[in-house]
Amino acid sequence: MSDALDTLRALHAEIDRKASRLAERHADRLECGRGCAGCCLDGLTVRAVEAERIRSAHGTLLREDQPGPEGACAFLNGEGACRIYADRPAVCRSQGLPLRVLFENDEGDIEERRDICPLNEVEGEPLDALEEDACWLVGPFELRLEAIDEAFAEEEAPRVALRSLFESR
Repeated sequence: MSDALDTLRALHAEIDRKASRLAERHADRLECGRGCAGCCLDGLTVRAVEAERIRSAHGTLLREDQPGPEGACAFLNGEGACRIYADRPAVCRSQGLPLRVLFENDEGDIEERRDICPLNEVEGEPLDALEEDACWLVGPFELRLEAIDEAFAEEEAPRVALRSLFESR
């Protein structure tokens, strides 16, 4: 278990470095900051290894505190700040950045979709005009996370709802 958590921490650090570079590149358009929690929605799920990272680092919080109100992420405090920020899941680490998603359409061709938080869409170049490397490519880090999770769980484990981490105390 320790090896998987160490590998996960290294992956999260790599995501943080890449996301930070993109955030610097888009500093003029990004409105995200402490207390901006529009993307921090309830119902998010994480892989078992990420749930274990949160459990191992925040046992006291999970035992002694209550989840935030339903509708928003269970880990937000009253000011909209993340109570597990250093150990937040991979999906939370690229929030707000311009995103690229590649997928196969019905005809078997690869298509691209782009997205960004509406708060961050106001300033800067239109999404479709951005160079590919100016966007966060959804997929590569998620595949690496899946491999870490499979090694951790030794089989395909179900995803874990963030709110349920409080319920399992």
